[in-house]
Amino acid sequence: MTTSGEEDKLVQNARTMEFQQLDLNSNVTFPSTKYNFPEEFNVKITKKPIVVCDPSAIGVCTLGMVCLMLCMSSFGATSSSVVLQAPWIIVMSGFLMLIAGIVDAFRRNIFGAVVFVMYATFWLALGGAQFATHFGSEDDVEGGAQHSGAAVFGYIIFNFSCILVTLSLNKILFYIMVAIEFVLIFLTLELLEGTASWPTGLFLLITSLLSFYYCFANLINHLAGGELIWLGKPIFLWSSLVQKK
Repeated sequence: MTTSGEEDKLVQNARTMEFQQLDLNSNVTFPSTKYNFPEEFNVKITKKPIVVCDPSAIGVCTLGMVCLMLCMSSFGATSSSVVLQAPWIIVMSGFLMLIAGIVDAFRRNIFGAVVFVMYATFWLALGGAQFATHFGSEDDVEGGAQHSGAAVFGYIIFNFSCILVTLSLNKILFYIMVAIEFVLIFLTLELLEGTASWPTGLFLLITSLLSFYYCFANLINHLAGGELIWLGKPIFLWSSLVQKK
């Protein structure tokens, strides 16, 4: 136990301390001898990591749901009403992918964060553009298709870089990105040149089926603690180029 005089001295010492910047990723202990603290006043600072689940199953599942809906619309099986499609596009693929991207950012998964956030903005912008052109004039409809086509062309370039990254992940993600690339190519032609919509619908269906398969495999493999459902090994490891240097 300490007396009141010793406690006053401890408070005074604590007020005059100048702590340097701490690395909170490691445990830090202040020894009592350095600042004349008794043993019971040793201070230990720890930083516990934030543990969150892998959001990739959620993000990819929402992609499968919206691609299935749009594919059925492209084949004429369901209504092509923009007013009915846009809420599903905005809420499911827009907001849920954005949440998945934010969670992946907390998990320091740069690929998941970039892909989910970028495609969340894609779906949000596409749904918003559909609403804007639906309630606009004929000039707005034509101009909106051209603007959307130019934006989708930009995503063709972005998605190609994602294809290269997925070479180091697994084969199913690689196949999904390749299918999305064809969706974007045919969608650009449809918006800018007025081509038929069935090629876009075909690759939307392929993307949807692959996305549902990935979601199912991801959930089962996490529960099993290993690869019970096949996802495929990486096709090429970019890290091998760094090791060779």
